[in-house]
Amino acid sequence: MAGLAWINPLYLAGLALLVIPLLIHLAQKQHDSSTRFPSLMFLERIPRREKRRFEIRNWLLLLLRCLLLALLALAFARPFFSGAGEAAALDPERSDSVVLLDRSYSMRIGDGWERARAAALELVDARGTADRVGLILFDEETLLLSDLTSDAAALRALLRESSPGYRATRLASAIEQAARLLEGSTAGRKRIVMISDFRGEAAPRVPRIAPDIEFETRLIELADNANAALTAVEILPASNGAADEFALAVEISNRADDTLQTTLALELGGRVLSRRALELPAGGAVSETFDRVPVNADLQRGLLRLGDDALAADNRLHFVYSRTQQLPVLVVERDTPRANQAVYLNNALRLARAPAFHVERRSVDDLEPADLQNRAAIVLDDVALPGGELGDALGAFVAAGGGLLVAVGDTAPVYWPAGDDGFLPGSPDRRVDAARGTAFELAGFAPAHPLAAALGPRQVADLAGANVFSYRVFEANDGDRVLARFDDGGAALLERAVGDGRVLVLTTTLDRHWNDLALQPAFVPLLQQALRYLTAYQAPAGDTRIGSVVDVLRHARALAGADAVVAAADLGPLVIESPSTRALRLQRDAALLTLDEPGFYQVHNAAPGDVEIVVAANVDPAESAPGGLDLERFVEDIRTSAATPRADAAPTLRQAAAREREQRLAFAILAALLVLLLVEALSANWLGMRRSARRKEA
Repeated sequence: MAGLAWINPLYLAGLALLVIPLLIHLAQKQHDSSTRFPSLMFLERIPRREKRRFEIRNWLLLLLRCLLLALLALAFARPFFSGAGEAAALDPERSDSVVLLDRSYSMRIGDGWERARAAALELVDARGTADRVGLILFDEETLLLSDLTSDAAALRALLRESSPGYRATRLASAIEQAARLLEGSTAGRKRIVMISDFRGEAAPRVPRIAPDIEFETRLIELADNANAALTAVEILPASNGAADEFALAVEISNRADDTLQTTLALELGGRVLSRRALELPAGGAVSETFDRVPVNADLQRGLLRLGDDALAADNRLHFVYSRTQQLPVLVVERDTPRANQAVYLNNALRLARAPAFHVERRSVDDLEPADLQNRAAIVLDDVALPGGELGDALGAFVAAGGGLLVAVGDTAPVYWPAGDDGFLPGSPDRRVDAARGTAFELAGFAPAHPLAAALGPRQVADLAGANVFSYRVFEANDGDRVLARFDDGGAALLERAVGDGRVLVLTTTLDRHWNDLALQPAFVPLLQQALRYLTAYQAPAGDTRIGSVVDVLRHARALAGADAVVAAADLGPLVIESPSTRALRLQRDAALLTLDEPGFYQVHNAAPGDVEIVVAANVDPAESAPGGLDLERFVEDIRTSAATPRADAAPTLRQAAAREREQRLAFAILAALLVLLLVEALSANWLGMRRSARRKEA
């Protein structure tokens, strides 16, 4: 039976506001009383017309304003009529079913999709005359194709038009959405039937469904007798360290129970560079390396491709190589460096992967201004700072956006351009040595600085355990920042921003000459992160699997570096050309791209015309891996933990329409409130004008 209910009944307490106008009137109303007063010569009687101000002269206007307050409280309480049209008795003879059909890309193996669709059609055809069936397609998302309906012809048409996509499987959200679809059903039997190969999730979250809902599965077993997958690729520096070459490390997995013969091809810019024959062990994986891949452009599109097998979707792996993925670093050292002086520095940079550093070493005596060009960062390793033309070129390099790391040691700085007209932080002074048998420690590190934040508290604590036996005193100048200090208060690491670039000065050495920093676990990440910070490095979109969301502007900065014109509002919206040549438009203040298909997404209007911005999208390789999920255990967990469906699950079309109908009364109250508000304003204005006219006449 239908009745009046409230969504927010606590707001009905707002009706108490109706007494406020009356209380104000009573509080201000005059009372007749006599008061003893020594003299009345200075008082005069208040005219009757002044006294009328404290009386209610227009009861209709007062009632109108009280009605406005009452309607406002009722609108916030959100009334609705519940139960209308839903009071049908339980029909034990009717059955309502929701069919969940897996459309993840692993259903493309062999005839898996055809068999899954045939199973769904069989359920539709087997229903009774009064039975209803709902249809949901799912992968990482759920798509409601049909609400509960007895129109079998419409369901068959929807199934015929359906096809698998390129996303992975997510089971729990699909099951909970089906439970929402059955909410409020009066059928005697309610059930969910999930048709899937149950791949992609080895340990899915257990969904919550109502206790009166049956849950069944239809397993589509797929033949893996001829399927291999490209599961990972890593871009590395070339073995010879050449800046115009790179290397690829590729992992290939065999999904079958038998040995598989296939081929692996490497394409760059649409041209096949290499093709190899592979023998993959049953159920195993192999690694292949392509070394010295040539770099022919600032950005190149690459494709790794396996031979044809049972599933084509996981045979192709797209990648993008940009020159910014190898940062060119110049290490400047003395003409006769100490023994093993550069060992720790070179090893730390050689181990870097995101990004890789292409390192060149040069003696300061042989250094020329031209050597500073096309460098992302320069490291001065315990050398005297060059002056003259070379010193000017170094300052110009920093101001133009370059990064400079200076490690100070035995070589006392003589030429040190600092202060307002210089580009180096601090003013160098004497050398300080710890007393015999003791050492200085790093006592503090600027916690809010990106360098410390990237290292994390554990690695910063590791650095505090290092022993520093000598350092050079530096006094910070205006505009300099001390990032770390020793326990005696001396500056350990200073920073100065110059133009678009940055300079870091370490007041001790990068080898074991003055300290044991190089022996600490945090030394390698500290040095790598320092160069990333100095070069303002941004990693390209790391997760480019289908279904991921990519920040296009950040990706553009990572690929194009300083050339990315990402803040120019006059370029208009970003235009994205998808692998299937669809044109997508994104506003710059919300440039988030959801990857829906494998291949290359070409980004326009994010950089100058000669700078190419590309996002490479690939399928999730875990989706095609066989096994993993204990299906019987998963079904049993669902049945034993049956509970109320998740409150945050998306409502079905039917439920959304019902809720909208229920709340029409609240919408009507809001409309009446607006009308009465207009009437009150006009009435008050009219009455005010009448009173003014009467005063003038009087």
